[in-house]
Amino acid sequence: MNTASELYHFTKKYDINYNTNENKGTLLFNRFVQTFPKINFSFAFIGFHKYVSLKKQEGLTAYGISGNMLYALSKQKSYKYNLYQCKEISGKKKLNGIRLALVFDAEIVNINLGFADGNLVLAALKQAGKK
Repeated sequence: MNTASELYHFTKKYDINYNTNENKGTLLFNRFVQTFPKINFSFAFIGFHKYVSLKKQEGLTAYGISGNMLYALSKQKSYKYNLYQCKEISGKKKLNGIRLALVFDAEIVNINLGFADGNLVLAALKQAGKK
């Protein structure tokens, strides 16, 4: 998948789109594919990046997996994470949804998925991080 429409429809099909409507989701992924051109993604989802609380996070974020890389584009900036270097990938069910934690040497990345299928996203991240 390498168009905003394909990426959004993938997230909608698997209910991993944080309840974004087509307009908002496609706009988000338009910025995403402009930031990461010429990359073919095998998996995509929408969540809140660097989530600590409702007031402390980077806003609605588009994510895509290609090979062993996780790409993310929040309102603030873009990120690339090599999942081979991820020491631990875990998920916990919280009161306000699913919270993922990706543990790297230098940082821990928290992602709030809302009430999406966290197991599906976890499986895709773990698969991409296999050596």
